[in-house]
This record gives sequence, structure tokens and C-alpha cells, in this order.
Amino acid sequence: MEAARRRNRVREDTTMWVREMNRKPIWSLTAACLFALLSTGVARAEGEATAETEPKAGAEAETSAESGAEPAPVSDEDFAKSLIGKTYSGSFDLDGWTNIGGGLVLPPIYVRHYARDDGAVLVLAAKDASAGGGSGFEVTDALITGKPRKGYTFSTSCMKGDDYTLRFMGETSGRDASEWWTNMNKAWQIEIETGKISSVKARGVKCTNPNW
Repeated sequence: MEAARRRNRVREDTTMWVREMNRKPIWSLTAACLFALLSTGVARAEGEATAETEPKAGAEAETSAESGAEPAPVSDEDFAKSLIGKTYSGSFDLDGWTNIGGGLVLPPIYVRHYARDDGAVLVLAAKDASAGGGSGFEVTDALITGKPRKGYTFSTSCMKGDDYTLRFMGETSGRDASEWWTNMNKAWQIEIETGKISSVKARGVKCTNPNW
């Protein structure tokens, strides 16, 4: 009887050992699967972080390129507007422009005439600031126009009708022997009250012969 009991106990121990051994591969497989899932999640997170970083780096590079770009050139219209309100005394020299001259239109308004290498014309109207207790001159308006028509000259010494204030200007042509040139292509006037420059009809405007 005792021998039979021992055999049964050995058999039970053997059975439990076999069951335990059969469980181990299952737990090992489960652990391997969990490890694989965790590794995949980490790799995916790193990939997403890299993808988010790359656009930022590209944006930073684009911003750097934009900041290093040269500023856009200023248009003639914007340049003319930038001169309004500026004050000066004596000659008022401007980069890229040749000062042709100017003078009194009618107190307190003065005019200055400039030319550029491409033939463009710049005219400044200014008022004497001393009338208001200041000093020098203040630009009240600015006009930039293209190269005069072939055979024409731009003049700031023009009149219209019985108005002898020479507050008119424009593109004119005529004979060298004539005191006044009456062939006008375009014309402008300066308002004495405001110092503003405005376009007018060329008919009836005449300019002094610049060769006299």
C-alpha cells in the first residue's frame, strides 16, 4: 500500500511539473507580444515627433530666407508721397535726381525742378515756413512724371491767360526765336492757397522759352 501511494504521489508531481512547463511558453509568448507592441508604439511616437519637427525647421528656413531678401524697390508714386511734409533750407538735393533749379511762384509758394537719368521729371512745391514762425521750406506736394514727349521740354515757368504768376508747368515746345512756347503736351498748376499740384488742360498754357 505504501509503495502504491508513493507511485501516485510521484505521478501527481510529474503531472504538475508537465503542466507548469506547458504554461511557460504561453507566458513567454505573451511577454514577447507585449514587448513588440510597446516597441511599435515608441517607434511611431518618434516618427510623429520627427514629422512635426521637419515642417517647423522648413518654416524657420523660409523665414530666414525672407528676412535676408532685399527690400522691394520704392515706386515713384510712393517716393513722391514720402517727400510731402519734409522741410529743408538752401538747396534740397535728392539721390538719383539732378536739381535743375526753381524759384518763387507767389509768396509763400516756391517750386523746385529735378530730372533723372531716364528722363523722368520731379517737381516739388514748397511753402516758406518763416510765415508761420518757422525756418526754411516745407514741401506741400510732389509730382513725378515720365520723360517728356520727343521734341518737348519740361518747364516750370508757364502761365495761362491773364494769370502771370507762373504757377503753371508742363511739357512744351516752340521756336528758338519765340519768347513764349505755346505747343503744350501736358500741363499742371500749383494752387497758391494750398501748395497742391493738379493736372489742367494744356490748351491756353504757354511757357517762357528756356533758351532765353
